[in-house]
Amino acid sequence: QTRPDPNANPIKADGSDQVVVLPFASLQSPNDLPTGWSHKTFWFKPAMQLSLVDQQGTRAMRCETDAGGSILFRSTDIALADYPILSWDWFIEQPIDSNVDERTEAGDDHPARLFFMFSDSQSDPHYLEIIWSNKLFEPGEYKYIGDFPHYVANGHDENTGKWQHQQVDLLEIYHTVTKRDDTPTLTRIGIFCDSDNTGSASIAYFSDVALMRDQ
Repeated sequence: QTRPDPNANPIKADGSDQVVVLPFASLQSPNDLPTGWSHKTFWFKPAMQLSLVDQQGTRAMRCETDAGGSILFRSTDIALADYPILSWDWFIEQPIDSNVDERTEAGDDHPARLFFMFSDSQSDPHYLEIIWSNKLFEPGEYKYIGDFPHYVANGHDENTGKWQHQQVDLLEIYHTVTKRDDTPTLTRIGIFCDSDNTGSASIAYFSDVALMRDQ
């Protein structure tokens, strides 16, 4: 059986004020993904369990982990120069409960992340994540594991149990972490939940994720 091409059928801009890059509300099943979606799993680690549910009246992707993790992503072809603002809502039901330092590789688990892959003006790839911090980081801070960048958008137990609306300038974050001044193309975006390093568990929800013009 031929494996689906993860780069096929990318979401492109249609000239509107926003592009829904992770359209969970229109996804029929996480177990039968249409072309352009891919669920990346890791050797010897249980994948996050995915289901489409209504969470407090909002259609959402539910992501549950138990000492594991994986990434559900969608291929895209969108210039951040045109759509630099990222907007989304997430809901943390079960945060990471661990005393392992999240600044270290051993403690590098988060109940919810957004994963990004960009192609710069020389067609070289760049990666970053936007994360929900466990305890140690505040919104607007950056976390690095080695040279891999993470932007902290929210976090901490007191913010769990309710929908949190987020909006960031993704182009500005890209410029900060890459130290480049070009305008890249977003080629992949995904949700990533993991609890494998700490051996803990997590439950998170994501509604539709969109890129918007800078108003």
